Parts: sequence; C-alpha cells; structure tokens
Amino acid sequence: MKGIAIRGQKVSRPQALICQFCQPSTSSTSRPRTNFTRSFASNRPFTPNKSIGSWKTPAELRSRWTPAQVILRRAASTATSPPASLDVEDALRQIKRESSELRKLDSVPSNESVVKLLERCQQIAESLVHQEHEIAKEDDGEISNLLDLEEKAASKKQSKSPKNADPRLANFLTQITYDILTDAKVFISPEALACYTKIQTLLKRAEHFPEIFHLYAHKPVPEENSSPVKYHKANPKDINSAIPTNLAEMALDVAIEQKNLSLVLAITDNTFCASAFQRAKIFKKAAVPLGGLAAAPAACYAAASWAATLQNTMDPSTATGIAFAASLAYVGGVSSVGFLAITTANDQMERVTWQPGVPLRHRWLREEERATMDRVALAWGFKDVYMRGEEEGEEWETLREFIEILQRWFYKQDKFRNQS
Repeated sequence: MKGIAIRGQKVSRPQALICQFCQPSTSSTSRPRTNFTRSFASNRPFTPNKSIGSWKTPAELRSRWTPAQVILRRAASTATSPPASLDVEDALRQIKRESSELRKLDSVPSNESVVKLLERCQQIAESLVHQEHEIAKEDDGEISNLLDLEEKAASKKQSKSPKNADPRLANFLTQITYDILTDAKVFISPEALACYTKIQTLLKRAEHFPEIFHLYAHKPVPEENSSPVKYHKANPKDINSAIPTNLAEMALDVAIEQKNLSLVLAITDNTFCASAFQRAKIFKKAAVPLGGLAAAPAACYAAASWAATLQNTMDPSTATGIAFAASLAYVGGVSSVGFLAITTANDQMERVTWQPGVPLRHRWLREEERATMDRVALAWGFKDVYMRGEEEGEEWETLREFIEILQRWFYKQDKFRNQS
C-alpha cells in the first residue's frame, strides 16, 4: 500500500538540462525597494518645431523632454505623498498604543475588540498597497512618454506584477498583528484569523503563517470573566480547529510567490495535513450524503408500500418486497458509481498522482493535500513537459522526501488498523 508519487517525464528525448534551482530561493522577509536610475532616450535641449500642424515622429516627441523637466514633473506629482504616509504612521502609532493597552489588561479581552482592531489594521494594509499601486502607475505613465513601442510593452508587463508595500510600515504593522494574536489572553477566533491572513497576504508577509495556524489549533482557550485568567486545554483534532480552505490557499499563494519551499511545506503541514481539517471535511461534505444513505432504506420501504397499493395483480406484501428491493438496489448502485467516479478521477492531476493501493476513502479525504503538492511540484519543477522527471537539487529532494514521509505515515496507520 503506497501513498503519493511524483509523476516523471512522459517522453524522454535528449535535451540540455536547464535547472531552475541554480539561484537560491528568495527569503520570506521582504527587501526594501531599490530606486533604479532611469535612462532617457535623448538629452538634447528643447527646440521649437515650426511645423505645428504636421505629424511628429517618436524621436521628436522624445526630444521635447529634458531630464530637468522630468524631475520637476516627478517632484510635482509626488508632492501630496508625504501627508498620506504621515497619516498612516499616525494611525499605526494609535493602533500600537491600543494594542499595548489591550494586552496589558488583567482580564480576557472581548472578541469584538480584537476583531475591530484587526479590521483597522486591514484597512491600513489596503491603503499601503493602494499607495504603492498609485506610485507604480505614475512611474509607468512617465516612462511610457519616454520609451518607444517595444519598451512600452515591456514596462506594461512589469507593471502587472504586484507591488509590495513600504517595508518599514509593513514590518511595523506585521509586528502589531503578530503581538496581538500571540498574546496568551487573546482568543484566536475564526474572524480574527481571517483578518490576520488577509493583512499578511496584502503585505506579502508569510513567515508567521505556520506559527499562527498552529496556535489556532493548539493555543489554550482563556475563560471569559475569570480573575486570574483561567485557561482550558484546546483540542487540536476538533473540527473547529481546522483552518478554512480559502485562508490556507491565500497563505500558500504568498509562500509560493516568494519561492520559499520550507514555508510552503510548513503551511501545508498545519492546514491540509492536520487531523482537524480531515474531520471538518467529513462533517461538512460527507455528513449529508451519509445521512441520506442511512435514511434510504426507510424511504425506499415507504415508497414501496405506497407503490404496492397501486396494483392488483399480486399480493400487497409481495409487491412491497419487490418494489423495496428494486428501489434499494437502484439507490445503492447509483451511490456506488458516484463514489467511484469521485474517488478515481485523475484528470486534475499533473505531477503528483496517487500510487496503486491507496484506499479510495483516503483519495477523497486527502485530495486537497495532493493538489497542494501538485501545485508545489509544478512551481519548482521544470516547465517543459519533456523534462519532467529530470529535476535535481536540494529543494526538489526535500519536496520528494516530504511526500514520502506522508505516504509512509498513512501506510503505518492503515497497517495498524488492519491488524486491530
């Protein structure tokens, strides 16, 4: 019995190996933005054009701008940016004071006060990202007046990439939210976890996601209106301790974008690989179908009894038995075919596939885990289909070892259950 396997290359043909792990992966911490010196197409002074009504060539249009004029225009366009940044700094200082007062309380703070404070932090994070997008648009507009058509297209492609917020303010806001949720007296509710995840996704800060997700399931629960504060032991296997799928996907998107494999695996281990997530999936998605199957015999018997009264060719009890057996066989056959169709579907798999021998219930239960490993393999492996299976490097071996550990663990669990 095996678990998950990484699919190798489909067609082998001699090609030069191109490894994308030649450069080390970027760290999870953000780096300050570098102001690159812009080069202009022409530095000639302005010369008036006598033929005003004639069309002007791109070279003539570029020659009408001098570096001094562009610098003055840039200074004029950013004249209103310092007050906005100062307003954000004042708001951050105020939130810092309120969070310090909240953490200094002797009692347990209410969930509403914590969520409201995190919502204000989320608004500040959105304003920081919005400011960066506005600055990027201004830069692209100025560059488009100086570059030719080919360079314009390149600048448009670069402008589509998401911009990071100011590193100094982003780090300050990240530290505030981290201190709030890691405080022993603060209860991490689903609303608070959602706000924190959205904030760190906007700021592109994913380094604390594994710790916060672990605390969400294992952090002792403080008792309200208790002095001194009393704590209850948390149940990490409870369905309420499961990380929602959308929040886990948001955290994984940031970690994959930063090319931080250890962070991606840590997030996966605390979300999709957790027992609470699997129990929550059974409760949310399988409870209703299983309840319907449990009630199917009674419903089939009631329907068979009613159908027996509509005929007069045989005894009612015999007709009831025949109708009951037929309807129950129909419901069981359709349910079995549907279950097999769901658990054996493989059109969504690309690199990471199920090995033969994995039980069908595990294929359904661990589908999110397999899909995440598939995304990671596609992000770290070769893009060329014919080169798949030839990956090398430390990060790729770490990914392969992580998948092998998962399949060995599930194999031991199945073996123990079979023996018992």
